[in-house]
Amino acid sequence: MKALAIDTSVSKISLAAWNEDTHASLIIQADLKQSEKLVPAIDYVLEQAKLDVKDIEFLAVALGPGTFTGLRLGISALKAISLATGAPLYGIPTLDAYQPPFADYSGTLVPVIDAKKERFYLSIWRNSEKSLEDSDLSPEEALKVIDPEENILLVGDDAPLFKEKLLELRPLQKCAIFSGSLCIADQLIVMADNLHKSGAKPLQDYNGPVYIRKSEAEENRVCDEAKSTK
Repeated sequence: MKALAIDTSVSKISLAAWNEDTHASLIIQADLKQSEKLVPAIDYVLEQAKLDVKDIEFLAVALGPGTFTGLRLGISALKAISLATGAPLYGIPTLDAYQPPFADYSGTLVPVIDAKKERFYLSIWRNSEKSLEDSDLSPEEALKVIDPEENILLVGDDAPLFKEKLLELRPLQKCAIFSGSLCIADQLIVMADNLHKSGAKPLQDYNGPVYIRKSEAEENRVCDEAKSTK
């Protein structure tokens, strides 16, 4: 397997290059400098895996939800490589990529990403089955779909913040945080490999990120239109 994957849906971006048995992974706290750091990081993981870009069999990218700018950046970068090499590009929902390492976990798993404005992107998996699709929820809304007696495992860099918000509202909620390290880009490669082998349709030119939430510009436009009709 010769593949490259990136996840730019959060400020801590991850990249992975697999060249048969040689794997190279990288996690960078990029914050607002994703555009500056992404291309050098791609070059780095390819070099470490001794993988020539022209030999890549397929590409994988996190589709979102996540940061608007980051998602556009990641998808654009890999679409450019796909166009140049002919390698198919597969898009994986970001929150789905957090679940495979916990496939044998029989409890309730909640991958979570801080969506800002006191809201979170999250999904809920119970006994390895997705019981809540990717959602944009406030902590109050999230607790409406979590049983008070449920023991939940939170996954993701923003899990501590989400736990804090939940316990402010429901102090007795049973919450644990996965404290280990996950390179989401590695998970993207595994999931995209299954799609590649099954002959699934890759992303097309017109396919873009999955935002869930309207952008700030869209929200402002809606507000302006509402005001103009009054």
